[in-house]
Amino acid sequence: MTADAPVETTFLERRRRLALRGAASALFVGIVSFPLGTAIGGSETADTIGGAFVFAGIIGVVAAPWIVRAWQGFMRRRMIAAAVAGRPDIRHIDGEHDRRASEAALSSAAFSLGAFHDSGLVEAFQAGTVQHVLTGHARDVPFAIAEVALLDAKGYRMFGGVLASFRLARPRPGLTIVTRDHGVLGNLLASAGSRVERLPLEDTDFEGVFEVYGDDPVGARVVLTTTMLERLKALDERAHARGFACAFRGEHLLIAFSGMSWRCPAWRIVRPIDAWLHDYAEWLAGLVELPQDIVRTLNLAAPAADDAPRYVPEVVPAVAIDSGPADVFSSGLWRLVGEGGMSLVYVASGTIFGGVALIGGWYGVTEGYSTNLFWYFWGLIAAGVVYGVYALALGLRQLAHLAWRWNAPLRTLNRP
Repeated sequence: MTADAPVETTFLERRRRLALRGAASALFVGIVSFPLGTAIGGSETADTIGGAFVFAGIIGVVAAPWIVRAWQGFMRRRMIAAAVAGRPDIRHIDGEHDRRASEAALSSAAFSLGAFHDSGLVEAFQAGTVQHVLTGHARDVPFAIAEVALLDAKGYRMFGGVLASFRLARPRPGLTIVTRDHGVLGNLLASAGSRVERLPLEDTDFEGVFEVYGDDPVGARVVLTTTMLERLKALDERAHARGFACAFRGEHLLIAFSGMSWRCPAWRIVRPIDAWLHDYAEWLAGLVELPQDIVRTLNLAAPAADDAPRYVPEVVPAVAIDSGPADVFSSGLWRLVGEGGMSLVYVASGTIFGGVALIGGWYGVTEGYSTNLFWYFWGLIAAGVVYGVYALALGLRQLAHLAWRWNAPLRTLNRP
């Protein structure tokens, strides 16, 4: 299918060479201009020239990675479009340039971003940004696969990767979650405080691969057959994501690939297009074929009317969807700085002021203060100790709360 779709390799190779030359030139300017700028000086004119060289070096160092980044974005759009070329049942939506279509695709019967709330797949979020969406029908089952970033109310990123949703013809009662196995301690920490319970797998061959959680053991056994577990394992290996998890919830099969990106690696800019284009297109084509694999495995043929279970669809919350990449300052690092930075300030200030107060108290006990300054110094010492204890406790509490929520989506399913 799409791996053999016509791609303008000559045009892509020309763009790759142009981007490589631009990035290399910018990096060369950045590396050369700094020492030249610092070496030139001694007069007003020379200092001006030296400053210009330093400024040019800064521009070059900043421009080089952005040129590579722009080339990656260009290649992603071209390769996703090539992967679905000639497929009337699958449509590619460029979220960076077609906001209305991406919003419609992620607020449909096939894919509702609000369905990922309380699914145990992602941390609690308030909004999302979308880059690219693949949507369509696989054997009459609506689906959508989107590369997204999910943000909380403060704008910090809770999730970055790919989310997929398939509308099931037969709703599944309860909630069944499948994640990677993280060892005894890791699994215990991941599910601590969650209302879902660990469910044993019938097939022991997958015990070291997956962990299953849910609130309906019977429904989980029906869904997670050996064939299904094999398909999930193959899907996990194909995606090349840092994390894989899926959930059977009501009318949807929800899948989350944390850390997965459809952007080709930056290092490929140094290799000719013909050396890797075909393999990259095959990888993307495999992701496009994912709906057919899932449908074939789950056998999602619509049940007869008399066999259809009575299912009341749950109301999912509305989620604000934006187009284009998430803001740079919404990354996980900035979330750690933003939420943990002030906590560390509290810990540091509490330690310093409390420590100074304790040293002053020790001096007062061992050496003593003069009578006229006795209450003054002991008042300051008491205030320092109280503040130190309060600030230290507040900072540690906030850090513990952040650590408890960090990358622990199962804990969003709080116990009643």
